[in-house]
Amino acid sequence: MSADSPAQGTPPQGSTRELLRLAWPLMLSNLAYTAVGLTDTLLMGRLGVLEVGAVGFANICLLTLVLLFRGSLNTAATFVARSLGAGDPAGVRRWASVFLSCGLVGLPLALVGPALLDGLFALLRPGPDITAVARTYAHIRVWEIPAMLLGNAALSVMVGLGNTRTPMQLAWLVMVVNAALAVLFIFGFGWGVTGAAWAAVVAVSLQNGLALGLLGRLHGPRFGPFGLVRPARGELARLARVSLPAGVTELAEVGAFTVFQGIISRLGAVELAASQIANQLASLGFLPAFALASATGSLLSRALGAGRPDIAARIGWRGAGIAAALMGVLALLFVALPGALIGLFNRDPEVLAVGRTVLAVMAAYQVFDGVAIVLGGALGGAGDTRFRLLVTLAGAWLVMVLGAAWLAPRAGVTGAWGSALVFIALAAVAYAWRFASGRWRGVRL
Repeated sequence: MSADSPAQGTPPQGSTRELLRLAWPLMLSNLAYTAVGLTDTLLMGRLGVLEVGAVGFANICLLTLVLLFRGSLNTAATFVARSLGAGDPAGVRRWASVFLSCGLVGLPLALVGPALLDGLFALLRPGPDITAVARTYAHIRVWEIPAMLLGNAALSVMVGLGNTRTPMQLAWLVMVVNAALAVLFIFGFGWGVTGAAWAAVVAVSLQNGLALGLLGRLHGPRFGPFGLVRPARGELARLARVSLPAGVTELAEVGAFTVFQGIISRLGAVELAASQIANQLASLGFLPAFALASATGSLLSRALGAGRPDIAARIGWRGAGIAAALMGVLALLFVALPGALIGLFNRDPEVLAVGRTVLAVMAAYQVFDGVAIVLGGALGGAGDTRFRLLVTLAGAWLVMVLGAAWLAPRAGVTGAWGSALVFIALAAVAYAWRFASGRWRGVRL
């Protein structure tokens, strides 16, 4: 495993090659996480339509539970990269330790997780069969949360230091371990959905435990030991100003999508399964876009730390252009091969018919999604997280959720996904306007 990080105080050049060099391991990392989701969906498809929809729904609920904390911890890359760009090794060490300490919140969260998940299921009111399967799966997965949040902080620090290869290697490790254990537990032991959940817990815990160890081994010799510290009042204020809005943004966005999926689940198991399958296919585009967003935000923050806002702007626009191109290719595949793609997961005629419709809507917003994801990440790297929060609260909830609640009973699953299309397009325009305005240049961490 490598710890290739840039020299302290050295600004990035803002070239496409530099951006892709940092981003491609993260793209492969996210493709590995996509493979985990695809593997689980394929295996659940062998069990039945109900299991496909229920496990997908449970995963969204689990994300909702942790995203406030995971999103906040992800800003470790922004703070660490800013210190690295400014040539401040003591700042790197301090902020890494602060975020690792904040990651301990996963311990109490795992203890209250089952009760919170039950409350979420009661609020969303999916069908009783879906609830039963989703509850079984989710109550097991909560036990990976402590390791996941600590490991997430460690991985974010690595990204801020320019080391994206180690997170990539760990991501593929979790994919291989999860796939092997899932086949063994689901079919070899006959545990079904329970086996899928335990396979994920073991794989994710292994990955994040290694992340903690490798952070100290690879970067400790250069920046000193990383440990648990008590954040100072000023540091907590900076976390509240930058990190907390980032966490609330992720929670609001995925929470909105959870409610959105809950609305779809009331249409029936077929609609939910088709949407889950289509979303897994869409993740082949948006997860690499999230990788580009992470790389863009990290490089942009380092450029700002080195006093080069001109390079930071170049990085943001280039990242958005690359994402738009990648997502455009995926959109063409959705238009050309909808039946074949859905059929990889389930051959039920009703699921195929509904899935084709959902993929057609998704194809329409792929380019918008890529631009929104990367420019949102660029604004986050600059510390302009409150603007992202406002866009998410207004767009995801007022446009997507309320739009889906009104359209789903009248236009079915197509109307629901149409509201998502409108939200994503508006978000892309809003982030492009904000980034072009240059107001993010004056934001202080």
